[in-house]
Amino acid sequence: MLFSIIVFTLFSFANLSLANECPKIVTQKDFDVTKYVGLWYESYRNDIIFETGAKCVNATYTSNPDGTVAVWNQAINWLGEYTSIRGTAKPKSASEPGAFIVTFDSPLQKGDYNVIKSNYVDYSLVYACRNIPVLNIKLEFIWLLSRTKTMSPSIVNELKQILSDMGANVNSLAHVEQNC
Repeated sequence: MLFSIIVFTLFSFANLSLANECPKIVTQKDFDVTKYVGLWYESYRNDIIFETGAKCVNATYTSNPDGTVAVWNQAINWLGEYTSIRGTAKPKSASEPGAFIVTFDSPLQKGDYNVIKSNYVDYSLVYACRNIPVLNIKLEFIWLLSRTKTMSPSIVNELKQILSDMGANVNSLAHVEQNC
């Protein structure tokens, strides 16, 4: 287990911070998953090893009868090949409806998906963070999502300010090409 954490950390240097604690986050309290489902385009993200060089990234979310959400992520990878992965998002608790644990099918992996802010029709700010206490670092995962292939600069700036105010590192946020 420790070996996999170290390897993952070494390959994820682009999105790590030497600060040892993830910021305290507050997810969207009035989050409504029925308004959230549908197609989202990845407009901006920080440096994330499993998305290095990816473009035309999008996610489709579909409500399941059991209260979970089906996840289908698609992209063109750095080799120019189509790739996709499917999974399921499960709410962490009824008291925090914007916080999910996502389990992907192949390879089997889990991760947090925290909706910090969304207006459902234009944008969504999604954040996750993992502390690696042995190395005294944190790994941040930041996504600015849009219902269209572009996001207005004013919304980008607003969402970056929210991230900065909560203590997240926005310096490595980069635009994601959607020209496919």
